[in-house]
Order: sequence, then structure tokens, then C-alpha cells
Amino acid sequence: MSGFEQAIQSVSVKAMMIAVLTFLMLWPLFRVESLVTERQQREQQAYETIAAGFGGMQTLGAPILSVDTEERSVVVEPETKTRSEVWISAKPLHLAPSNVHITNDVAVESRSKGIYSIPVFVSKIVITGEFNREALTRLFATNPDTRLLPASAMLQLPVSGIKYLRALTRFELAGQALHATSGEIAGFAALSAPLDLRDFDRAAAVPFRLEFELAGSNSLQFLPQAADTTVSAKVGWPHPDFDGAFLPISHEFTNQGYSANWHVLDLNRALPGLWRGNGPANASLTASAFGVRLLQPSDVYTQNYRAVRYGILFIAITFACFFAWEHLMRGLRLHPMQYLLVGLALATFYLLLLALSEHWGFGISYAAAAAALVMLTTVYIAGATRIRHAAWGIGAALAASYAALYVILLSEDYALLFGSLLLFTILATLMLATRRVDWSTINGSPANNVGGPGDQPPNPPGSER
Repeated sequence: MSGFEQAIQSVSVKAMMIAVLTFLMLWPLFRVESLVTERQQREQQAYETIAAGFGGMQTLGAPILSVDTEERSVVVEPETKTRSEVWISAKPLHLAPSNVHITNDVAVESRSKGIYSIPVFVSKIVITGEFNREALTRLFATNPDTRLLPASAMLQLPVSGIKYLRALTRFELAGQALHATSGEIAGFAALSAPLDLRDFDRAAAVPFRLEFELAGSNSLQFLPQAADTTVSAKVGWPHPDFDGAFLPISHEFTNQGYSANWHVLDLNRALPGLWRGNGPANASLTASAFGVRLLQPSDVYTQNYRAVRYGILFIAITFACFFAWEHLMRGLRLHPMQYLLVGLALATFYLLLLALSEHWGFGISYAAAAAALVMLTTVYIAGATRIRHAAWGIGAALAASYAALYVILLSEDYALLFGSLLLFTILATLMLATRRVDWSTINGSPANNVGGPGDQPPNPPGSER
């Protein structure tokens, strides 16, 4: 036996070489992790492409009554120094409704670009409510320096993506049908319909009713602009996710999806009921939004990313188990090159998992990749050591480990707990199995060297019985 071969049979030297190999396995795992990130970015690009054509995240507000105003101004003639009063155009007044009720029936479907599939929705929306007499009184309150122009008013509905309206079947104020066009209010795109307030009775409440269909993706949110806002949503999507500043006061799950209800009072919002000009900042309005999101729980790239994160741990544990089995089982001897090949096979598992999961889904792909890895490692160890029962034991241990990893990946809320318990169980089993091994007396011997009474030391390599 050459000096190099004798050196690598030393327990200390071999342990250091295995540690170096484990560290080197970080590079292929890092490359796989980078590939997962790249594929995830391509999925995001596919989403942005679909959103640009079908509709992105949608934010919807309540109808706002806007009225143009004029302000009194004093003009001084330069030559005669005479003073005269004129009325000049000023910023409009905006009145939020007294109450609003929004109902949504959200139908969800999938749209694909290449191998990527994105959930999108078309929501049938009905908005009802009113501007009550008290609110109208505040709007028309007399001011000697400001006067309203009731003939120049507009009803405006904030909608973040007007171009994704599928239909506008009703846009009515006090039973009067209005013709809506695109506009802007408080930094939001809006449906705007001109009207003449002189045609309405200011001494009574002015109701409104709007019906339309809106397409989008990812999320549908609502702005609590009314003094009393109620929202009801029925969503045909199996994974409920409530997003924003307010959670629903009630919800219900069915086989077809889920439904939810919100109720936001005037005291719960930091928005004025009457303002002039641009009013609250867009960021303030967005911060108060609430609604639903089309959650995709643990999509394939998130699951692949989490799986790769456990990669170095599984490689290190596998190497440690191999190293211990070498000294617990007679005739089992592995060369550092064999450790390297097994480590590369373990790293290739994550690449194979990523490639398959883009087409088959994560569950089936995980089973196929894990089965291929276990079979390859079992056949390789059986051929390399010619000890079939040891190879089958190693294969069974690998299969059990990857089955446990799959449970961890599915358990989003308990992943840390299950992962910690799995690591502790493996280390405890390894420590108990080798508790009687005297590592200081082992010098590359394949025999089981335990320190109990009656144990016979193994014959040195090359000796005859």
C-alpha cells in the first residue's frame, strides 16, 4: 500500500477530506439555487406579460362627487388704482359617499405563457350607496369667498386599471344614467361622468348604482372612502388569502372557493369625507386598502428554493453516515472519490427536481427525482463495495430521509420544527450507533472496533488468520 493510500485510511485525514468534500458541494448547490432564482424571474416576466394584456393588480374605490369651484379675488388696475372683485377658477371640492356596499363575484381561470401558468380573474362588481342630505349640506355650505358651480360636477369612481374593464352595464346617480369616460382623482385613474347637480333634489339623499366587469390578476383591493363601507366578495379560488389594512369580519369556505365580508366605519379610516384639490396622498389611500389575493401556496420555485436550502445539510449527514458505517460494518470501505461521486449525485437531485417540477408539478417530480437518486446510489454502493445488504440499508435510509424532507417542505408553518426534529433524530441515531467506537485506535480498519469486554481486535490488513 502506497504512502498516499495509507494516509487516506487514517481516520483523521479521511474525516478532513470528507469535510472538504462537503464544503465543495456548496458550489453545485449554489449554482442550482441561482438557477431557481433565474427561473423564478422568468416566471415573473411571464406574469408581467400576462398582466399587461389581461389585467394586473386592481384597486377599486367608492364613487366620489366632484364639483368645480370659483374663488373671490381682488384686482387692482395699475393706472387708476381702482379695485374690483372677480371670480377665478379654483380647485374642485370632492365629497365621499355616506355609505357604500360593494359586491364581487370573482371568477378565476389560468392563463399560460410558455411553461408558466398564472391565475387571473374577472370580477362582476355591483356598487350601491348614497350621498345623504347631511353630506350634501356640507358640500353646498355657503362661503363668502368660494362658490360652487353645480352645473360643472362629476361622479368619479377610482379604478386602478380602467383599460381592463370588460363591461360597464350601469352608471347611475339618482336613477339618471350617466356616460362615463376615463379621468383621474386623488392620483388614481377613474371612471368620470359629467353631471348637473341642479337636476337633483339637494334636500334628499342621492343614491347611486354602478355595475361593471373588471379583469385582473394577483389581487383585488378596495379603498374605504365612504363613511360606512361594506364589501362582500365571492372568490372561485381554493386558497383564501386576505390582504391589506383590514381583515374580513366573516368568511366561509366551500368546495368552489370562499366568500368574505368586510365592514369599515368612518372611525376606522384616516380619510376625510370632504376635501379640496388633490386631497389625501395616493400613499395614504393605498395604505388603507384591503381585499383578496390569489395565493399560490408554495409554488414550485418556492418549494425548490426551500429544498436546495436543505441540500448541504443532507449531503453532510449522508457523508457522516457513510463514514460511520465504514467503521461499523466489516468489509465496507469507501474511497474519497466515491464520496465525491455520491455528493454530486445528491446535488444533481435538486437540478433534476427543478427541471421536472416545471412540467409535472412538485409532488410527482419530487417522487421521481428521489426515486432516481435512491436507485442510483443503491446500485453504485452495491457495485463499489459488493455488500448488497449494506447498499440496501443505505438506500432505505436515503429514501426515508427524502420522504421526511418532503413532509418538511409541505409543512410551511412547522418546517423549522420538523427540520429540527429530523436533524436531532439523525444525529442522535448516529451518536448512539457509534458511542462505543474508539476512534483513537482506528486506522482505516474495516472492522467493528468497539470497546466492550470480550471484543476481539480485528486482524490488520494483509495478515493471515
